[in-house]
Amino acid sequence: MTTPRERVWQAIRHIEPDRVPWQIGCTTPARRKLETWYGTPDLEPLLGNHLAKYRPRAPDALVEVRAGFWRDEFGVVWNRTVDPDIGVVEVYPLRTRSLEGMAWPDPHDPRRYAALPGFLAQNRGRFCYVSISFSLFERAWTLRSMPELLVDMLEAPSFVDHLLDRLTEFNLGILDEVLRWPIDGVLFGDDWGQQRGLLFGRRLWQRFIKPRLAQMYAVVRRAGKAVMIHSCGKVQELFPELIELGLDVFNPFQTDVMDPGQMKRQFGDRLTFFGGVSVQSLLPRGTPQQIRDEVRRLCDTVGRGGGFILAPSHDLPGDIPLQNMVALIEAVQSA
Repeated sequence: MTTPRERVWQAIRHIEPDRVPWQIGCTTPARRKLETWYGTPDLEPLLGNHLAKYRPRAPDALVEVRAGFWRDEFGVVWNRTVDPDIGVVEVYPLRTRSLEGMAWPDPHDPRRYAALPGFLAQNRGRFCYVSISFSLFERAWTLRSMPELLVDMLEAPSFVDHLLDRLTEFNLGILDEVLRWPIDGVLFGDDWGQQRGLLFGRRLWQRFIKPRLAQMYAVVRRAGKAVMIHSCGKVQELFPELIELGLDVFNPFQTDVMDPGQMKRQFGDRLTFFGGVSVQSLLPRGTPQQIRDEVRRLCDTVGRGGGFILAPSHDLPGDIPLQNMVALIEAVQSA
């Protein structure tokens, strides 16, 4: 019998598996609704997910500085009083164009990887990947603020180079540690887009982001692991260059900003799409039958010939009606 891990690898290698692999992630509010509905805090056996994610964080990477406000290991303070999963930045540590005095976390801290052996043992048979979230642009703007960083790109490019180089160095340290283990892939989280295109344009992406991606992707590829990216928004103009750099899997595949059929025709033989079921329009406002129909359509079109991992286009938000969440779960499992 084909294992979930084998299905995902077949999809990445553009071999059509016996069924399309799937992954359903939930925000905290959505998870609570499903736990109540199913009557269990352990949703994993019910979801049947094909992938498993490991985050290499030290135990003290997040510290609650006051009720609902958390400081991460880079010194960024997050307000989680409304959004308990990520939050909104309250304090940006870099108020000037200088890294002097910046306390950088240690990527080689063994506490980051202490749970990795148990994670791999627990998820044997699933596609196990390491997630490096806020990997470049996102981490830079959380340190500096987005308006300041965007101005810095134009007025102080050498400072931005210095900042991104330090972040790349940190990420390469993480890779040095995790690639020693029998993981399947590495996912870099870094949102570059919005609804109408790139946040800062292709020229600046090529100037600041692409060279650093080349370094990190090359390390992952040399280790024989899958290269994955999570970048929200309308970023498909970057697909040819990302493929050139060695990208294997693109997430979240938002059908609100990219046509799934067109993307499959243009890039489906070189890129695996991970996502597809809209959390922006279909899941919050559609009917259960519309959700079932869309899952079937995506499997029949994007899933043909491999190259597709079916998932919501982001972790399920809490405002999705419960019956729609259940319809999605049942649809992916019967697709």
